[in-house]
Amino acid sequence: MDPGLGFAVPVVMAAFGVLFLAARKLGAARESLFWGLGFLLSAAAFGFPATDILIPTQLIAFIADTLFALAFFSYACAVVFRFGGPRLFRARIALLAVGIVAPVYGIFIAESLPAETLASDLTCALQLGFALVTARCWPARRIDRGLLVVLWVVVIQNVLLAASVQLTVGDARPEAFFTTDYSELMFGGALLTSLVFAILALSGTVSDLVDGYRRDALVDPLTGLLNRRGLAAIAGRATAKQAGGVICCDLDRFKQVNDTWGHEAGDRVLVAFADLAQDVVGSSGVVSRTGGEEFVIYLADMPARHVRATAENLRAAMRRFDWSPTGIAGHQTASFGVTMRAEAEPLEDALRRADRLVYEAKRNGRDRIEDDLPPQRPSLAVVNR
Repeated sequence: MDPGLGFAVPVVMAAFGVLFLAARKLGAARESLFWGLGFLLSAAAFGFPATDILIPTQLIAFIADTLFALAFFSYACAVVFRFGGPRLFRARIALLAVGIVAPVYGIFIAESLPAETLASDLTCALQLGFALVTARCWPARRIDRGLLVVLWVVVIQNVLLAASVQLTVGDARPEAFFTTDYSELMFGGALLTSLVFAILALSGTVSDLVDGYRRDALVDPLTGLLNRRGLAAIAGRATAKQAGGVICCDLDRFKQVNDTWGHEAGDRVLVAFADLAQDVVGSSGVVSRTGGEEFVIYLADMPARHVRATAENLRAAMRRFDWSPTGIAGHQTASFGVTMRAEAEPLEDALRRADRLVYEAKRNGRDRIEDDLPPQRPSLAVVNR
């Protein structure tokens, strides 16, 4: 086998393993840990037999095959975390055990390289194939679909290697591994598939990481609502022909809540109000937390009477709500400012008007709604009187 190929495969795999672990350190999803471990174990499995360690060849072969079994166990775990599906941990441990034990016959008893490689290739393919078969669904993203295809190629590659044993290995003994055609096929195929496999998996991991950072920048970590930046992003998607209602809510005497019952109770009140507001608004609008106890509801393309009714419904829901689970006594109230965002008007202009109306509501006694909406037209029945 070409020495350059024997050097390149473990180095490339180790480099990708380190990149996956670094991504995990930066906050990537759990599967990146298993991708990283899988690549590092594969690098060790490919590189270990090429070392000049003065230990018996049979022991070297056993260690390498064990590392391959552990690597494919890690890949299988990554597939489960990435694509969902049942954990089936006991079944996966059983397949790992088979992958470690199966090559023992070829290494120590028959001293047959074909028997060893056949057992190792098939059990590794079985571990990864089982994870792919039990994956929950076909993913929507192209990167993930491509990754699944490449993982199936890895499974097929292992099966084809096993099928080629008689032609590429013959009757060779374990110590003659690097003189066989099998080693060329194994290392060459591993280099190609590992590059594509790692690039796709790493691209998906980095994409998720970036999406997570973007989401964190737009979402309030306590309530799970959009923050001010997230609200601006949503409102900015409205077309120039869409007006929108803006409801600014400020919890009344919230400092007193924190001073009397503690900040943990205050946080529970904020979360409870966020959930209550989302229940009232539903799919008709967006609820955001724009400050400490300040919330904004944005209702795109909704008439003024419905915007006012939403504020009234939320205020009424606060009165009916049982606040005792949050750790406070009595009821939490809020002051509301309601305005309409004109077509193509900057959101900040509407927010300033709604904020002034909130302060007017507080000056007028709190637990009330102030608005600058146009007066509703009287019904025909009222005019006839």
